[in-house]
Amino acid sequence: MLTAMDVPPLTVITGNEELLVERALKELISEVAEPGSEFIDLSARSLQSGQLGVAASPSLFGGAPVVVVDGVENLVQSNPDVAAALDEVMAYIASPSPEAVVVLVHGGGNGGKGVLNAAKKAGAATVTTPPSPSGSTALRLNRAAFVKAELATLTCHADPAAIDVLINAVGSKLRDLSGACAQLVSDVGTGGHLDEEAVRRYYGGRVEVQGFDIADQVLAGRTAEALGLLRHARESGVPAVLVTAALGRSLRQLALVASAPRGTSADAVAAMSGAPSWKVKDIRALARAWSEPGLVSAIKPVAVADPDGKTGPLAPEYALERMLITVGRARRQH
Repeated sequence: MLTAMDVPPLTVITGNEELLVERALKELISEVAEPGSEFIDLSARSLQSGQLGVAASPSLFGGAPVVVVDGVENLVQSNPDVAAALDEVMAYIASPSPEAVVVLVHGGGNGGKGVLNAAKKAGAATVTTPPSPSGSTALRLNRAAFVKAELATLTCHADPAAIDVLINAVGSKLRDLSGACAQLVSDVGTGGHLDEEAVRRYYGGRVEVQGFDIADQVLAGRTAEALGLLRHARESGVPAVLVTAALGRSLRQLALVASAPRGTSADAVAAMSGAPSWKVKDIRALARAWSEPGLVSAIKPVAVADPDGKTGPLAPEYALERMLITVGRARRQH
């Protein structure tokens, strides 16, 4: 087992994914096994003169102190509000204590580059965590890979469709996805395998998922399935306005994707339509079954059902069912 003295006195952890940075920090700290080690958390931007040096001083009770300085990216030389904190960190880097473990955490971006460069020149160890990728397609693939890896640590394999549904239901935050993976495996009892049906069943109470599930079914020509989902959604308390909003948004995306010039990249189509890049391919395939007159005809009943579902003379259930049936018919219009 490593002791604090086996760990470099100065380490820099970088990355803009909070969960991954926390895990890297936890792993580093777990290597410090000295009894009586003191753990101190400091905020980089609020450091005062001498504070870091005092925190890194040996404890009276033995054991090397472990000091974590978070938010180094905030130490920008042009900002007078952090001038004292920047001076404090730079002074410590120039003369770090050999009897302490100090970890500088940088959350990404261009801020605090002077600190990173100084730490590198001083021989600090560096731990670089994977950053959040730019671009919705890359982000989607990154999240899917993360979920797959999280489930693997739980000795569970998931179908790609199951992972897609999970991301749709939970969102893109790694902490939420990690918790969802653990919860699913614990509650569902997957037996080592997680399929789309299991995830949909588990997250069936998420009204956002139900609204877009209904839209997906009717736009794909499965009106009967859409009506069944609608009845289930209404019985579970999904507001009528959410169903019309989901279908309206899906139709707009379908129309915009269908109108994009041939050869336009998925990212460009996504930026134009508001659809996720990872979904553009599916929407393009769906659009081939729709004509321009059909799309125009489909948008009208959604516009009518929206006020009817709120305060109109029709019962919301009837207004929504009529909307789905009319949209389903419009799909066959050429």
